[in-house]
Amino acid sequence: MRLMPWPDPLAAGIEVYRLDFDLAAEPEAARQLLTPAERAKADRFARTADRVRFTESRAALRSLLAERVGCEPAEVPLASSAQGKPFIELAAGAAPPFNLSHSGARALIVLGDARTVSDVGVDIEECRAEVDMEAIASLAFSDREFNEVRNAADRLRALYSHWVAKEAVLKAIGVGVAEHLKSIGIHLDAKGRIALESAVSEWTNFQAVALEAPPGYAAALAWRAKEST
Repeated sequence: MRLMPWPDPLAAGIEVYRLDFDLAAEPEAARQLLTPAERAKADRFARTADRVRFTESRAALRSLLAERVGCEPAEVPLASSAQGKPFIELAAGAAPPFNLSHSGARALIVLGDARTVSDVGVDIEECRAEVDMEAIASLAFSDREFNEVRNAADRLRALYSHWVAKEAVLKAIGVGVAEHLKSIGIHLDAKGRIALESAVSEWTNFQAVALEAPPGYAAALAWRAKEST
């Protein structure tokens, strides 16, 4: 697995790692780091590329978390909330928040310091030129957001930049992405800083930023810092 720390400066208490896949090679070494249930799930993927993405991203996540909780990768007690948000089944405040996203030949993993960060979310998407912009806009964007995309110099880049920011924020919040795409507003400035708006006041306590993704990809990071006591 080619796992690399994110080179750009990030907010305090946050680490991001990038994983690059060889989508044609069976991930035998990574497979050994999974649980029996995860290996069985990997075996159900018909396409090699899908097995690689699932197996290597899960193995990388388990390896990073194992270093922090002090156990073997396959022993990390991973679980998911009813809304699908992943977490570690440890005592409250003891487990680092984390999130994972993969698309194409890339994956991103974000880890937070449990002492200073309560929630994190990350999203990466391969930018495909054949995307139906109108369909996505009707599904996910407010009129203001769609106007920002439509008026951008690079409309495809703007579309994906808005999309990954929405996904990262909703994943950090821990709600279903599909049901809440229009529950938050995303507005980006020229420096990749993201302003959030939402009718749900506590959701505006999250912060987000665009990440400088590899060519052909868009990515964003979201988090919520713990309040100082």
